[in-house]
Amino acid sequence: MIHTRVCDVLGIVHPIAQAGMARQQTSAELVAAVSAAGGLGILGCLGRPADEAVAEIRRIRALTDRPFGVNFVLHLLDEDTFAACLAERVPVFSFFRGDPAEAVARARETGAVTLHQVTTVEEATQACVAGVDVLVAQGTEAGGHQGPVPLMSLLPDVTTVAQERPVLAAGGIVDGSGLAAVLCLGAAGALMGTRFLATPECPASPAHKAAILRARPGATVASGIFDMIWGNEWPGVQARALRNALTARWGGREGELRARRSEALAALQMAESTGDFEEMILLAGEGSGRISEIRPAGEVVQTVVTDAARILSEWGARVAP
Repeated sequence: MIHTRVCDVLGIVHPIAQAGMARQQTSAELVAAVSAAGGLGILGCLGRPADEAVAEIRRIRALTDRPFGVNFVLHLLDEDTFAACLAERVPVFSFFRGDPAEAVARARETGAVTLHQVTTVEEATQACVAGVDVLVAQGTEAGGHQGPVPLMSLLPDVTTVAQERPVLAAGGIVDGSGLAAVLCLGAAGALMGTRFLATPECPASPAHKAAILRARPGATVASGIFDMIWGNEWPGVQARALRNALTARWGGREGELRARRSEALAALQMAESTGDFEEMILLAGEGSGRISEIRPAGEVVQTVVTDAARILSEWGARVAP
């Protein structure tokens, strides 16, 4: 077993958290499966109406009595959904983008533990000032919306800023070797998104999951074109997704894409309805190329921590004097 400071802060058994991905990629079943296995499942609330969030929270509680969280993107915060989650007294609140001070204060008034995902040292410093309990250092390898700095460079600097606060590492981690590596860099655990997409509990489409299994190393690209198509651009932020015909068509043609957005959006919606993964937006991280099978979420948690413990033990024996 691997027990770190983050286990104590979050009330979990294993130092593994499931990323609070968007509404289309998280559900009560996924969150509960991760939490029941000893990790921290997190329900994505971006785009999720308040009544639906409450229903999912209550479903999670029916499935497990273990701690779980909800995730909010601060610059797109839905006040009704946030207030509903506060009223439900969710044990963990996770935030991304923007100054977390007000949201953290409101969450902590309910007794919740707070996480904030940071992509730069400046963001980490701001989060510490706000009183966040746990930092998540997210490298540019991460799927979906991500920052500009590789995890290997970002993580040591964030752990320095965090001081006694535990730091989870995110970006490209899909297995025990990844967890072992970030622990050696000072992280207290890992937050994983893409690996949990490839689970039966995840509500992502079968085409999305199949595309992840088909991916090879280097199969992703970071771009602003996805948000352009959706019509909801994040200033200064790109998203990472699997390369396909859609990315080949629009990459480097942002001006034309803006002019033809309605056409591109209609094509995307058609692809989603037919399961055409060459024309879909398939958010995924750099670790996609190391995922080869769909596995239950609880099994993913157990396998990652077991393999990490074995790797660290074997490596320790190799370097012992």
